[in-house]
Amino acid sequence: MKAKKLIEVAMPIKEISTESVRDKYIHEGHISTLHIWWARRPLALSRAVVFASLVDDPLDPNCPAVFRQAVNTLLSGPSYRPYKDIPYTAAYDPVEDNARNRLLCFIGQFSNVVQAQMLRGENVSSKDLLSPSSLIKWENKNNESIIRLAQKLIWISHNSNTSNSLDEICDNFDRSIREIQQIEEKLYSIPDRHRGGPDVDSLTKSLNIAIKSFLDSMPSVFDPFAGGGAIPLEAARLGCRSFGNDINPVAHIIEKASAEFPQKFGKPIILSQDAFDELYSEGGIQLLESHNVRFDNTHYHIPNRLAFDVDFYCRQLLKVTERQIGNYYQPNAKGEKPVVYYWARTVECGNPSCRARIPMLKQFYLSNKKGKQIYLKPVIKGNEINFSLGYGKCDINGWNNRGNITCPCCGNVTDIEEVKRQSNNGGLKDRLLALVFDRGRGKEYEIATGNPYYSRKASEEDIPMDNMQRNSGGGDTFSWGITKWHQLFSDRQMDVLLAFNANINKIIPFQGEYADVLRTYLGIFFDRVCSYSSSFGRWIPQNEQLTSLFGRQA
Repeated sequence: MKAKKLIEVAMPIKEISTESVRDKYIHEGHISTLHIWWARRPLALSRAVVFASLVDDPLDPNCPAVFRQAVNTLLSGPSYRPYKDIPYTAAYDPVEDNARNRLLCFIGQFSNVVQAQMLRGENVSSKDLLSPSSLIKWENKNNESIIRLAQKLIWISHNSNTSNSLDEICDNFDRSIREIQQIEEKLYSIPDRHRGGPDVDSLTKSLNIAIKSFLDSMPSVFDPFAGGGAIPLEAARLGCRSFGNDINPVAHIIEKASAEFPQKFGKPIILSQDAFDELYSEGGIQLLESHNVRFDNTHYHIPNRLAFDVDFYCRQLLKVTERQIGNYYQPNAKGEKPVVYYWARTVECGNPSCRARIPMLKQFYLSNKKGKQIYLKPVIKGNEINFSLGYGKCDINGWNNRGNITCPCCGNVTDIEEVKRQSNNGGLKDRLLALVFDRGRGKEYEIATGNPYYSRKASEEDIPMDNMQRNSGGGDTFSWGITKWHQLFSDRQMDVLLAFNANINKIIPFQGEYADVLRTYLGIFFDRVCSYSSSFGRWIPQNEQLTSLFGRQA
């Protein structure tokens, strides 16, 4: 009989849960920032589940002796000593020091300081909860010694039937890793290897053979419903041959962009001065410091070509598109362009004797931060509604209550059915209320004067006229008469997005697989621009930021 896997017997649930909660609030460097996806699995959880699914339970009677020996040897240090007293239980609860518990502590363990604080009932920082040697800790995602140790344990568990000698199995693992590293060192030290050549081709072939040989001795992980790609990514991080699949094409792109492309193209490259100038010219010089590029007077040493290129071409895309459509956004009298235009839809009051155009505002704050409260202060004159800037606490109730609109001029309530009727007949007009500027002193606000007219530049055949699918789970727009994708955007937003989209295929000056990869990332970037540049975007006064169309998604 085969031994049970660790996940079938025990898991450090409290530690995994703690790091998984923290995972949701990590943004820089996290795959969740690549593209919106629903029900993302925390990376800490995914790493723990994959690892525990691939190693045997050391205390199982059928566990190979060589793996049990490996755990006792490789995890013998004080870093993985089990708790003397479990810190999150009420009673005194010591943990036996055995191979299974050390393996659990390798996955995740509260640090010694935090253990003492938890036993005293004190609050602790989420960043410092887990010990620095925990596999699932966010800071260890690229820690070579810890990730390599996890890979070695998986290797030994997977190959325990090939030899009874731990030294022999470990030597095979070390030899495979060393062979890959040696070939990579030779390959990535060739200047201008993007141009190819016999040496580049030969070393690339050798590297692929070495990687295949390593993966053949590791388990394969297949996630048929991979979604946001957390499990395939963590399986690949742990050295496994990883497969991910999903019926949704958006998920498919996310998986390739987060797990496949970085492994294949996110490698160091050395460029001569001529090659660097040819690829990037002056635009590349501006990115040297942010990407830790080293220049040795003759060559540029770029640590990650893919990250550098994605950054470079996204900036180029912005620059080229701004030259084309920058005049669509007119500056104020001082020559300043707003960073945000604060619009509201307006509805006509249902009172026949009033007919005021009422902005559909739920609240009036532009900024509602501690020490900085600024709001739109209504100025009512007859059936005309204007605004000035108010400062301090706003005690005015919003005019929009779940789609029912209260008129500030006559007090009449226009119910949601009448509002929807107007919307279906094209009666909800847009009104520019305020302009948001960033002058280096934080956000500053001005009341908009007039309602600038904009004439759409795009022709009818260029506009996406596709029908949307009715969303029975929420987010209904159909009852408001918004049934086509282009209706989510204003005329100016549509012109800008069409220009962006057209430039994606023009901005990369070369062809081939790598060019398609870069265009994929530009497409993902374009999706982010779309989600923020729609007429359904919302302004969050608590942090003075624009949120995307999917700002309320998990």
